[in-house]
Amino acid sequence: MSYIHCYNNNYYKPSENLTNLFEEQVIQPFEDNLPELAADVENKRRFYWDDIARILGQGQSNFDQKSFDEPSNRYYYPKDKVSIYCVHYMPMHLFSSYYVFTNCLTSISKSDKIVFIDFGCGPLTSGIAFWAFAGQNDITYFGIDSSQTMLDKAVEINEYGPYGKGPFFSKFKTIHDYDYLLGLLDGCIVQGSRTWIVFNFSYFFASPSLDVNNLSRVVIQIVEKYSQCSIYIVYQNAVSSSLELRKKWYTFKDNLLKVKTSKFRSRVPSDRHIQLFKYNRLINQTCHDNAKVYSDILCTDNV
Repeated sequence: MSYIHCYNNNYYKPSENLTNLFEEQVIQPFEDNLPELAADVENKRRFYWDDIARILGQGQSNFDQKSFDEPSNRYYYPKDKVSIYCVHYMPMHLFSSYYVFTNCLTSISKSDKIVFIDFGCGPLTSGIAFWAFAGQNDITYFGIDSSQTMLDKAVEINEYGPYGKGPFFSKFKTIHDYDYLLGLLDGCIVQGSRTWIVFNFSYFFASPSLDVNNLSRVVIQIVEKYSQCSIYIVYQNAVSSSLELRKKWYTFKDNLLKVKTSKFRSRVPSDRHIQLFKYNRLINQTCHDNAKVYSDILCTDNV
């Protein structure tokens, strides 16, 4: 039973169970706590998405602090901003992640053990997409996000689970700082070709404060320590993101390609980095949006 439905021309829709999760964990809290803004979205008031993007600082807001929005003359508290984020960004990021996973990670089999490391995990968006892609694999999930409020939402959604009857991931851990990641992986990874480490960077490189050289250092340490494992590094970002932000990915990629103990290669042809897909919105589900995503995949030579 598919958790995410894909139709012709890369059109993605949630299954009934995913729709239930969206309704109970995303839409209902949004409508209960922010009724005026929810009414604007429901009634498709002109420029309402611009208002939401402004409130969230284009997704770069501090989600653990309240902020004052002058045009609406009100404060938005951490849970408010996380709720708005889920409604505004979650469907596009979830379906774009699922699109990338299903089109680029075809070498993973049902019997493989997987450690999925989700940088900038938000409310478990890519985690849901990866669970839907990987099916019944033995998956250990690490979610990394600087916002505790966002991590709390990820925990809540993980516990709700795919069918509301148990978690998405029983082996589940959230952390604030990826600098501690190497030590946490001890005991979680079994060296061998049937063990996969997947580093997921879904819109993570859009952060203007990202220290790409420090990130490279941490990831390279893990890659070198677990060089016998099969390793994927998955990158995606909005096509509209500035070239300056995308340069950070290019720097990170160059750093990884220099690792001698695990030779990396790209799985995405140079003419296929940008792909178009369609997806259902959370509110006004009779409508769909077109979106473009820029993706890149690095994998080791033992993949």
